Amino acid sequence: MLKSYFCVLFSFVFMLLFLQNVMARELEGLVLYFSFEEQNPVDHSANPVKIASITGNLKISNGKFGKAGEFDGSTFIEVEHADKLEGMEALTIEAWIKLNKEVAGMSIVSKRKAFNSGDVYNLFIYTGMKMDARVNAQGDFWSQTVFKTGEWYHVAYVFDGKAGGDQKQKMYVNGVLESKASHAHTSVQKGGEPLWIGELDSARGFKWNGLIDELGIWNIALDEKQINQVMTVGKGKMLSVEPLAKLATMWGKIKN
Repeated sequence: MLKSYFCVLFSFVFMLLFLQNVMARELEGLVLYFSFEEQNPVDHSANPVKIASITGNLKISNGKFGKAGEFDGSTFIEVEHADKLEGMEALTIEAWIKLNKEVAGMSIVSKRKAFNSGDVYNLFIYTGMKMDARVNAQGDFWSQTVFKTGEWYHVAYVFDGKAGGDQKQKMYVNGVLESKASHAHTSVQKGGEPLWIGELDSARGFKWNGLIDELGIWNIALDEKQINQVMTVGKGKMLSVEPLAKLATMWGKIKN
């Protein structure tokens, strides 16, 4: 009888480890991840980057997955520069967002000192309340969706320096490809500047007014299937080690 218990336990542990290894492989390339589950947000990616400062009153409110960071139009976060956040041949920026106000000039995330000064990538709402994205201060292109207040949207911008023609840049909204475009460059340049969440840079005045949840930056070009996976499952759940924490409870149930 005891032997059968151990056989079941071994099978259960093997299954959990296998599933976690699969999830870990799916998250390879994630170089920045803010879940905003904590009052003092932290980067949950490998070799996490530190927050340099938070300007204004960042609130932690109900999000798409658990909690989200709520920015009131005067709040933004400065994240310290890290080499892993630039210089890549491919880039994906994705997040869940919800607007409190319709302002044609609000940034989700940006890495630069100023326009054309250490300017490596930006993702922001601009003209006509559409999502704008660019790499190396070039190649602006927009979503088809016009963003409204009070609705959750998942946005994903993909840059693939190795792709050809109009496959180099892609914009997804709620998991659906909306726009694609070419780009003059084959990699993200290096600027050595901070990364800004909720603003374009320290002085631009494109402060976010609304919620940001599950913000992720990747050094790979996610495809449509991967984007839909992180959008629907959530990166936090994919990174979770909770199943192993429940091992003792499950073992008790097996014995009973």
